Amino acid sequence: MTTILTNIPNYYVSDENCENLYYKAIANQADAVLIGPSSMKTGEKFRGRGVKTCVSISYPAGTASPDLKAQEILDCEDSSGIADMYFVTAAAGYFMSGHEENLREEMRLCAGSVRKPVYFITEAAEMTEEDLEKMCRIACEEKVRGIVTSTAFLPYDVKRATAAEVSRLKRYAHDVLKVAAFGQFHTLDEVEEAENAGADIIILNESCEIVKV
Repeated sequence: MTTILTNIPNYYVSDENCENLYYKAIANQADAVLIGPSSMKTGEKFRGRGVKTCVSISYPAGTASPDLKAQEILDCEDSSGIADMYFVTAAAGYFMSGHEENLREEMRLCAGSVRKPVYFITEAAEMTEEDLEKMCRIACEEKVRGIVTSTAFLPYDVKRATAAEVSRLKRYAHDVLKVAAFGQFHTLDEVEEAENAGADIIILNESCEIVKV
């Protein structure tokens, strides 16, 4: 199972915070970090240190404009080559209100904009089985690499994704999509629950108790 450390749900992220995130990832033997585009230049200092770099797009709101998301990926590629993969926040609410074509367009444009893995972040706990099946089917068709269970952004008044959402997503992933569990993990038991449910990736907030200082 792949482990990613992140600081993107935190309100303020300085260059020093980003550097510390990489150091924590190295100390905790994490596979990668997930950072925002503004931290990419800082991330370049850690190239070749054994930690991959994932970059978030449109986090946490997930604009409904597919063009803007794809352009943001292109801008990141132009400004820095540090990104190994991208994590795009889907316009989940817009999709759930009936705009299936918008989700397909953002997945098509984003996955097609770069020759690197592209994942989509959603709010799986808010979705019906029909929503999840449809989203995963579109993601498979548009060559998306995987789906993330939640933004794990605390100010949002949404249901929090648990291991149950991992199981639900795995049901429709058909061994094609990777499923990443992103939530408020406080104990190793919670991580183990997500892993047992089938999570391919665990995304941990670097401030959680599990992560060594």
